[in-house]
Amino acid sequence: MSIINFSKDKCRNCYKCIRKCPVKAIKLKDKHAQIIQSMCIGCGICIATCPHNAKEIHSDVDTIKKWLKTEQVVLSLSAVFPTAYYLNHPRQYLGILRELGFTIIEETSIGAEVVTKAYADEYCSDKKLVISSSCAAIKNLIEIYYPQYLSALSHQVSPMIAHGKILREKYPEAKIVYAGSCLAKKMEVHDTDVRGIIDGVLTFDEIDAWIKEEHIDPNKMPIEEFNAIGTNTGRLYPITGGLAKNSVENLDGSRKILRIDGVKDCMAFMDEIHQLEKKYWIEMNACEEGCVNGPGNLHSPLSKYEKVEMLQTYIDLNSNKEPSNEIPEINSRRSFHKRPVHHLGEVPEEELERILNQMSKFTERDELNCGTCGYETCRDKARAVYWNMAEMDMCLPLITSKTEAISNLIITTTPNAIAVLDKKFRIIEFNAAAERLFNMKKEAVMRYNFVDALDYNPFRKLDNNRGNTYTGKGHYEKENRIFMEILTYIPEQELYMGIFIDITRQEKQEQEMLNIQEETLKMAQRVIDKQMRVAHEIAGLLGETTAETKVTLTKLQKVVTSREVER
Repeated sequence: MSIINFSKDKCRNCYKCIRKCPVKAIKLKDKHAQIIQSMCIGCGICIATCPHNAKEIHSDVDTIKKWLKTEQVVLSLSAVFPTAYYLNHPRQYLGILRELGFTIIEETSIGAEVVTKAYADEYCSDKKLVISSSCAAIKNLIEIYYPQYLSALSHQVSPMIAHGKILREKYPEAKIVYAGSCLAKKMEVHDTDVRGIIDGVLTFDEIDAWIKEEHIDPNKMPIEEFNAIGTNTGRLYPITGGLAKNSVENLDGSRKILRIDGVKDCMAFMDEIHQLEKKYWIEMNACEEGCVNGPGNLHSPLSKYEKVEMLQTYIDLNSNKEPSNEIPEINSRRSFHKRPVHHLGEVPEEELERILNQMSKFTERDELNCGTCGYETCRDKARAVYWNMAEMDMCLPLITSKTEAISNLIITTTPNAIAVLDKKFRIIEFNAAAERLFNMKKEAVMRYNFVDALDYNPFRKLDNNRGNTYTGKGHYEKENRIFMEILTYIPEQELYMGIFIDITRQEKQEQEMLNIQEETLKMAQRVIDKQMRVAHEIAGLLGETTAETKVTLTKLQKVVTSREVER
């Protein structure tokens, strides 16, 4: 079942989850981090370290809310609860839970008491190595990555499961819910051997979100009592070494006792466990300082050491309290199963070399092993690529070199002049086209103030309060050049960039064309004026000849008329 994953929309491809995942159970596909469920041990380190809040955790909250309205719900509360808030009294947390609707609340430490007795029996067994099985993430680690040591794992259920079995006997019709700081518990309740014992799991972070949703003020809640309590022996389980301290530490001393916390340290130990010669009792916890620092309690304002202190204070407050007596007999044994995965197994050398070459790793010198991709070495990354767990371009130096090469190619080959300045107008980039345009060598102006070096200040045209870009013409008087200028201010990097396109020739050609047009217009005007004068003169001459013709015709008409009268 998918318990933990990442939001595709929120994932920013920073690879931090891959770097932090101790078992590399995260793959990158289509620029999106995905957890491989069959490889995940549920330690929650990726959730705690994701800087973009891209986590998605399977939640039973909505289902539990419905149960509270229609069913009897019994809550098993981890001893870690005093670390959730700075409260005036730890048991105000019970007041919060009752305000949320939980009426029957018992301490999970009741189940821890049962397991403690069983651990004591295993301590005295003939097994060379006994590894405690209370931490669900460590149980997953051994089943998946160290199955050869599965026989060393104690065949005891966790305190959560033990208490769940007890509650099943006491409240057969109820829904059993567990609340704690562990994400691996959400996985554990679905294990074949214990499925159906716990109906739902809440983390303290989920409860915190629920509290905020209901507008509950934790410090205003009353101090409440548990319906049933355990002992300080069980309450110590969430602290590193707490299990051994109260279950096997005071036995006959026939075994050496080891206490290890943190997944990386546990894995380092498991890698060397074959070297142990004597009989050992081994207590391992995935979380540093134990369950008090589980990834389901990230909202807590307490530091990990304050959490230990807070839990110890609660234990001291309960040192004289008698545990509840009504604890039914249960079978605390369970079995475990090997679940090995390839986990970046061996890769043919020729395939490894091919992938390394595609990553521009042609020699050992090219293998920087910087770890920015999330893998310790370039070869580990290449193996991940082979197993489809990683993408080729996760290599930051490779991306950087490609980006720089492309940028340099563009800047070098573009015919346009480019100048990049820092916030104090000092030149930090000046390409070859800029050298030609401004008639200045790059080495002569680099790191110098642009205005001082070139006696030109186009960037005054930028108004960074109203806009970051200016486009228009500029005139560089020193060389008598005219530019089309594209000026930009980049506030995130506090950089100025100018692109200068030499349009001097075009401007001259346009000016020459304008001059020709003006001269043509003048010539046309002169022709028109001359034509008008000629037309005027012609009109005058035509007027004179027309008048003479009219006089002549009049005289002729009179002569003709007089002759006709005489006849």
